[in-house]
Amino acid sequence: MAERVRRPDPHVSVERDVLVRYLDAWTSTVLRSQRGGTYVECGAFAADAFRVFGEFADRLGGHHLEAVVVGRPAPDDAPAGLVVRTAGELREVEVPGPMLAHLSGAWPPSLVCGKAHEVLLTAEPGPDHRDRLRAAGLGCVAAVDLVAEDGTARALVFATADSRHLATFKTELWAVDEFAGIRYRDPRDTEGTLVDISLTPQLLPLRRALLAELDRRGAGTVADLQRFTLLETIYRAEDALGAVTAAVAAGQVTREPGKGRLGSRTVLSVV
Repeated sequence: MAERVRRPDPHVSVERDVLVRYLDAWTSTVLRSQRGGTYVECGAFAADAFRVFGEFADRLGGHHLEAVVVGRPAPDDAPAGLVVRTAGELREVEVPGPMLAHLSGAWPPSLVCGKAHEVLLTAEPGPDHRDRLRAAGLGCVAAVDLVAEDGTARALVFATADSRHLATFKTELWAVDEFAGIRYRDPRDTEGTLVDISLTPQLLPLRRALLAELDRRGAGTVADLQRFTLLETIYRAEDALGAVTAAVAAGQVTREPGKGRLGSRTVLSVV
């Protein structure tokens, strides 16, 4: 009997792609700072992280970049200039400076507390992880369900204290391989719409969310809705303009001023 070929888990493929893309941006930022940074890996992506760090090998000298591998041996092929250490458990890890941690499952709040700390977390879908991360001081949080063709799902959650870094993460989130067999779902979308991964994604779930937010507010500017989009949905801030434009064209929203280009100060109200 022929040996059965095990296909790679599409959830893992997308998670790895998102992590590698964001880690590349994070490392570039860290190496421009005098403070340096620490990457904490609690999953199986240490080798992928080391390959990213290897792309910056010519810049590692003279900078403090550290990698902490938790619960397993560190890969042998660390690039020169990268400080590597291991830890048996997360509770053993203390990082006073800038940190990006890739976590899976439970985590100690003491680890993520810190203005320059960031987290990429994988977990079971369902519970809203935003509140716990925000309580730990990471006020900018994005959560997305990764849904495979067979209906199985994993939650991917990113948290930071810097809205600019959240915007960078979302840029990378929508730039991953759209042929991986995964679609995105916003955990807060009451209709649970599945959205194909694309640089120009379907915006209907976002339009519904923005209409609900406008109804709650009574009125709001385009800038208000862009910030809401960044902080409370799976979409990028710039996607709000397309969703609002469609809502105006459909007669669902009024605008003031009534004509001209939709700008950040344009005031919108639900009809």
